[in-house]
Amino acid sequence: MRRALTAIVMISIVVAILAAANMRRAPGDLGLDWQLVKETPHEVIAEPPTRGSIVQTVTAPGAVESVEEAEIASQIIGRVIEVRVKDGDRVKKGDLLVKLDPTEAKSRVDSAAARAERLRSAIDQAKRDLEKVTRDESQLTKLAGRGVATLTDLADSRTAKQKSELALKMSANELVESEAMRLTSQQELDRTSILAPIDGVVAGLSVDVGEIVIAGTTNLKGSVLMTVSDMSRLRVRAEVDETDVPLVRAGQQTKVFLQADERNPVAGTVDRVAPKGSKKDEVVSFETLVNIAADQPVLRPGMSSTVEIEVKRTDKALGVPVQAVVHRRRKDLPDTPAVRAWAERNARSPGEKAQEADLRYVKIVFVVDGSVARARPVETGLSDERRIEILAGVGPDERVVIAPFRALDELKDGSPVVPVKVLTAGAK
Repeated sequence: MRRALTAIVMISIVVAILAAANMRRAPGDLGLDWQLVKETPHEVIAEPPTRGSIVQTVTAPGAVESVEEAEIASQIIGRVIEVRVKDGDRVKKGDLLVKLDPTEAKSRVDSAAARAERLRSAIDQAKRDLEKVTRDESQLTKLAGRGVATLTDLADSRTAKQKSELALKMSANELVESEAMRLTSQQELDRTSILAPIDGVVAGLSVDVGEIVIAGTTNLKGSVLMTVSDMSRLRVRAEVDETDVPLVRAGQQTKVFLQADERNPVAGTVDRVAPKGSKKDEVVSFETLVNIAADQPVLRPGMSSTVEIEVKRTDKALGVPVQAVVHRRRKDLPDTPAVRAWAERNARSPGEKAQEADLRYVKIVFVVDGSVARARPVETGLSDERRIEILAGVGPDERVVIAPFRALDELKDGSPVVPVKVLTAGAK
């Protein structure tokens, strides 16, 4: 009995304390606030939305390369007897880069030339023989008509003429073949002098005097001696992710950030986008070529870079810092007109349950309303690294909580706030 009385007394004391705690509530408010410890106000930074430019970009990794670049390789097998250049040398089209031993090739040229000369002499002799047998055949034809020469002599003369004609034709064909062989040998001799195909700078020199170089075949790659790059025309070969490539097109402006100098981007323009993607490590990307100005002394072919492509832009957009827009589940938001309006604009899809709809995330900002923060659903547009466009949901004169991050993560509709720094449109 005594324990029961003690319990009744304790409950009476708790009720009295709660009643005293609620004496400060507004008159006529019959609700009972069971919260004995009030929520500590959050110190926040608030400012109204501002107007400015917002640029949406796509970033992609890439590498600098020359628009025109030539790998220098030998077209014949030979021993290097002279290297005229070194890495970094500037060369003009037609300059001698490497000299191969021409002895064997020159011998073949001389042999082919001698054979061609011998065949020319043989052709001259065959022409004279043909002239002789032609005269003999004509004379025997006359004599046979007078009955002096026999038909056998006449037939023999005609056969001799045919042999002479065939011999002359054969020698002429052999001369054509010999001339072709001479031209081939001369071409091989010319290839012992490896010349620069374009104006440019020598890089990747990998040959020394005395080395044997080989020509490439179908199954065997030839010796690459060096690379000549035209440094006056450079570009970046970037790999754009398949999720971003629909936004990228030729003519868009870009900024190229080099790993060697990330603070000073190089301006560029998208040249073309590959029509077909390539897959590597389960990631599909599209090769995109970006032309850049080559007047930057820091630029070098092979440099790693990050390309930032401007895909969309809006000027004088009403926006807030990107961190001001947060996400909350629909079930955690109050049933206010703004939230109901959002629900009407984003009606449940066929077959979606009400419980599933309540679990959907809503983009909101927190607007300072007196001493509390109110959750406000917003419609957003373009965004960049710093700002996001507000299309609907917040007016230009309302104060939006933009910091700190911890407060934005913890805030709920109706949470008490204390703006420690409030910027107005006139103070911007």
